Amino acid sequence: MRLWCLSAALAAACWLGLLWPLLVLVVVAVLGWRRGRRWLVWLPLLWCYGVVQLNSGVSARLPASLEGETLVMQGKVVGLPATVNEFRFGRWRYRQTLTLDVWGATRWPGMHRIRVNAYELPVQVKADQRLALMVKLKAPRGVYNATGVDAARRDLAAGIDARGTVQSWTVQGGDKGLDRWRQWLSDLVAERVSVSPAGRAILPALVVGDRSRLSSELWQQFQITGGAHLLAISGLHIAIVAGWFWWLGRWLLGPMMQRLFPVLTVFTLQQLAWGPALLAALGYAALAGFSLPTVRAVIMLAVVAVAQCARVSVPLWKSLGVALLMVLLLFPLSALSESLWLSFGAVAAIAMLVTSHGARWLLVLLPVMMAMLGAILFQQWSISAPLANLFLIPLYTCIVVPLALLGSLLQQGWILQGAATGTELSVWLMASLASSTSGWRLPLPTATSGLFAMLALALLLMPALPFPRRLLPILLLPWLCQRAAPLSEGDWELVAFDVGQGLALAVRTREHLLIYDSGPSWPGDSMARRIILPWLARQGLTPDRIIISHGDNDHAGGMKVLAGMAPVSSGEPQRVPGSEACRAGQQWGWDGVTFTLLWPGPEVVPGNESSCVLQVSGAGSSLLIPGDIGKQSEYRLLGSLPRADLLVVAHHGSSSSTSAALLRQVQPAYALVSAGYRNRFRHPHPQVLQRLGNAGVTVLRTDRDGMIVFRWGAADNVPLITTWRQFRERPWHRPAAWRFW
Repeated sequence: MRLWCLSAALAAACWLGLLWPLLVLVVVAVLGWRRGRRWLVWLPLLWCYGVVQLNSGVSARLPASLEGETLVMQGKVVGLPATVNEFRFGRWRYRQTLTLDVWGATRWPGMHRIRVNAYELPVQVKADQRLALMVKLKAPRGVYNATGVDAARRDLAAGIDARGTVQSWTVQGGDKGLDRWRQWLSDLVAERVSVSPAGRAILPALVVGDRSRLSSELWQQFQITGGAHLLAISGLHIAIVAGWFWWLGRWLLGPMMQRLFPVLTVFTLQQLAWGPALLAALGYAALAGFSLPTVRAVIMLAVVAVAQCARVSVPLWKSLGVALLMVLLLFPLSALSESLWLSFGAVAAIAMLVTSHGARWLLVLLPVMMAMLGAILFQQWSISAPLANLFLIPLYTCIVVPLALLGSLLQQGWILQGAATGTELSVWLMASLASSTSGWRLPLPTATSGLFAMLALALLLMPALPFPRRLLPILLLPWLCQRAAPLSEGDWELVAFDVGQGLALAVRTREHLLIYDSGPSWPGDSMARRIILPWLARQGLTPDRIIISHGDNDHAGGMKVLAGMAPVSSGEPQRVPGSEACRAGQQWGWDGVTFTLLWPGPEVVPGNESSCVLQVSGAGSSLLIPGDIGKQSEYRLLGSLPRADLLVVAHHGSSSSTSAALLRQVQPAYALVSAGYRNRFRHPHPQVLQRLGNAGVTVLRTDRDGMIVFRWGAADNVPLITTWRQFRERPWHRPAAWRFW
């Protein structure tokens, strides 16, 4: 219990970064010291340590004054570069994603770790190479929504201080280090199984942690079916290898060594077996480049090994607590990483299952608990996840991983082909399960409702409870009863998703939902899959109608993900498959709210000017969404445009839209701009912001505010506005500073 309390204090300090709890912990430590509980004095010390580490990590990031500037620096490639041939902006091009340790920038002193993209380089960068660079950087930020990845937190946990693009580079040399050998082995494995698409992509990830050959579609397939943890070398893989070598040491190497060296008979075979097990675990961690998950797993194994070799009976929970505290002391900011809690959650689940139900139930109940934990941490949820893991975990544990490592070390193609056959089987199995369960939907749990569900599972696994087990389903009610906030008749709510340089909106009435635009996409993925689908699953909503303003990628890119969920209308039906044409005059009503299409007419030419212009009118409030129309279309609409309380600024704030005449006609009190942070078009344009300011309009921006929820219908007819970067602000979303409260 002490170890878990100390770990909780350190982890909480890294998450909160506040000083006021320190006063409470000092009081607790003083009271505990008087009562003989002197270990409590470590609580305020660990809290201080966590706050200092958090502020150090945040202060190491690129200063805002250097964002967008070209910096000259020295660097060394860390890990394995990922090379992709992708189709972007109408042509194929090569892109390399590099992680670099950089130094020598006069305006940004010190050693920093950055992640950059390099496009169409004449020669591909190799692992361990030293480079002279010119890079354009920006601080880790990403989009920020109620669902989806918090990129700023993830980069802070990984030690990434900036992201950007390589402008030019010169190779200055290269060391023949571990990463160069890992890259050679990855290329060798991929070549030996080149006839197997799944094996060529998956086996290098299992052997050396190289996931650069994984297509976005294949990675999504593993994520949706809950098998993504199998592709990242982590505690499960280290445990597999250590377990195989432990049994090898116990039944073969140990007896052999005792015969050759009789002095070793003072040790039991179980103790001797830990030697090859730890060496194998350390070797596999080296193959993975000593990534943080593998280092964590080795530390956990070392704690158990030391306890057994010292013949000290240490309960599994205590060993797990020691390992967690050691990991947090060595890597405190890993407390912000989902993988840390997934790893320790998996071990804790295994411990509970083994002690309560025995190993025979492990493969049945473990996938259920891991599916729920993955839904909380990664916001990926599928009814097929427990079923897939029921087959995938034994398949990869007993066949794929052992054969992949054995074939790689012996360089035997026929062994690698056996492992590749296992990967092909797993891909087929996931596709079959995903297609057979695609119609089944469960609400995606929030952090709170998910914790209640996990508590119900944990209590179910306990051998004895002070109350009947039939009461446990009560803990599932917060999850199963998740609903969006209720709206009254005639009220509406607008949700503007932060999708970068693009547009994605949701307009909700009491019983209905409209999706307007789906945000951008890129090869293999889209903002709709990352943000909109999890939001729908968490709210328990299904759209009743979808409008795609026009066919440009930043508005229609995610339409493939939403296809089939509801009828689709578009201003460019020829560019949006399966859609009907928007036409001025179309109108419908939901729950006392009227939706009217004002544009386009039949004579409009394709492109931005064909965008669907939508008016939403409720009880005493209205909304206007003009898509990407320009000033010429605005002028033609002036006579028919009604007044609107909220205006979604056209074309992301381009100077070609949002004329002064439009503002005089519409007279909005609020304007919403959906644009990407420091986008290359420099939207919203200063002229547009000046026009909005001169008109006395309050401007909301997704690039600064994150996701925006605008709800009309509050008391005194004042809107409720929630901007995510203020409402859910975290320490890594702002500059480093010591904050008491």
